[in-house]
Amino acid sequence: MGGVIGQILPVAVAVAASPVPVIAVILILFTPQARSNSVAFLFGWVLGLTVVGGIVLVAGDFASDDSGESTASGVVKLVLGLAFLLLAVRNWRSRPKAGEDPEPPGWMATIDDFGVAKSGGTAAFLSGVNPKNLALTVAATATIAAAGLTTGEQIGVFAVFVAIASI
Repeated sequence: MGGVIGQILPVAVAVAASPVPVIAVILILFTPQARSNSVAFLFGWVLGLTVVGGIVLVAGDFASDDSGESTASGVVKLVLGLAFLLLAVRNWRSRPKAGEDPEPPGWMATIDDFGVAKSGGTAAFLSGVNPKNLALTVAATATIAAAGLTTGEQIGVFAVFVAIASI
């Protein structure tokens, strides 16, 4: 179990260090309803990670043998890597021209008007649907599922992942 935590630790740190959610948290802390919105953001963040991870753990019944991860787990990670590569190319091609300022996302301009529901929903979206975090969470959960752990151990390791990814 400790070895699996060691494998998913860098992925959890990458999720936690995502710049857009960090910016969102900072902006939420300066809103008029900072206390309630920040708690809602935390719950939404954990919910988004848990839903994605739960789906992968339940639906991704990856068979693993004593030699390591299954072929299915490797294929999932390869597809996610290729998706990252395609997203990087798309982002590179759509970057602003030299001297132009990039447009901030629309939700950043309206974050002062966010209530509890919108703060939680934004966090769930950023943790569960954001392509980077979605791919990282799926990859970590595929590693957990392929490790040959019992259901209780899988839940425990995933809880560690969620805790670290939420720091």
